[in-house]
Amino acid sequence: MVIVDRQGRIVFANGLAEQLFGYTRAELAGRPIEALIPLRFRDPHQGHRQGYTAASRARPMGLGLDLFGLRKDGVEFAAEISLSPFRDGDETYVMSAIRDVTERKRLEDRARLYRQAQEEVRERDEFLSIASHELRTPVTALQLQLQLFQRYADRAGVVLPREMHEKVEALERQIRRIALLVNELLDLSRLRLGKLELRREELDLAELAREIIANLQSEIDLSGSRVDLQVMGTAGAAGAAGTVTGAWDRLRLGQVLTNLLVNAVKFGQGKPISVTVERDGAGRALLEVRDQGIGIAPEHQARVFGRFERAVSAEHFGGLGLGLYIARQIVEAHGGEIRVESTPGDGSTFRVELPRTPARGPEVAASPT
Repeated sequence: MVIVDRQGRIVFANGLAEQLFGYTRAELAGRPIEALIPLRFRDPHQGHRQGYTAASRARPMGLGLDLFGLRKDGVEFAAEISLSPFRDGDETYVMSAIRDVTERKRLEDRARLYRQAQEEVRERDEFLSIASHELRTPVTALQLQLQLFQRYADRAGVVLPREMHEKVEALERQIRRIALLVNELLDLSRLRLGKLELRREELDLAELAREIIANLQSEIDLSGSRVDLQVMGTAGAAGAAGTVTGAWDRLRLGQVLTNLLVNAVKFGQGKPISVTVERDGAGRALLEVRDQGIGIAPEHQARVFGRFERAVSAEHFGGLGLGLYIARQIVEAHGGEIRVESTPGDGSTFRVELPRTPARGPEVAASPT
């Protein structure tokens, strides 16, 4: 509490004013009130005339303005100030109640920035959803046109020249790559909105693995790698014709397998890749993808499943850094777990554990925070 006279000089300050401004009461007494106000807020034409009391009226705290006080050490602080004029005989005074609201302003600014960030995230997610939908249409059309071209050539018995055949294969690979990137963006927006639903069906994980490997065969061949698939029963016996069945979403698990294999091919340096599918005695299916490539440093292994995260330079390996993030969301939506073990220079092993029967609960991937 600070009281000033008609000339704007301090005639009284309480103990809390001493603490707030860093002056003793003796130092404040007779000092102009401008001493407690930052220089940029002072009126150079007012001086110590009757401006403080000539049109005195009560004012509530702050009035929505950004007000500041000035401490003795030159430090400013956010303040709310209420002015209450009063008379004592023939003298008119103004009593100022001053409150330090630095912490409240900080919390308000944080809340405002949070709301602004949330709005920007919402706008970004809407943009990603719209953009990926719009991009998906021409990419799908390109894929269909290329497939029709190949079918017409086959029906007509036309043998494409080797150079043209290689160009067609290159087009297929690039279109598949664009489609994968577009689908990742679309899935990211769905995850943010909590709309990645699962459509379960009885599915053979070993059969799905064979299908995905066949779909990626041209990329595998181009990289110089080969992929060996092993299917193991509960007793641990290998068998190419084995089955590992469960109630899963075919499309979504296909994405997980595709992402893991694409990474293995990309970072495998042309060395063999092994895929193992098995079931254990605890009602779970196990999927393992191992490469012998560059590996992942220990400090990066925990974050490779994050959004837009990568353990290597995007300049040399490309991609959006979303594949493993989406794979983790899909696996966890199935009630499973995905993890990585890796040694730099000795390759990486990604292990997926999936319950073969769904747990009770909503079949929707949780929206990540």
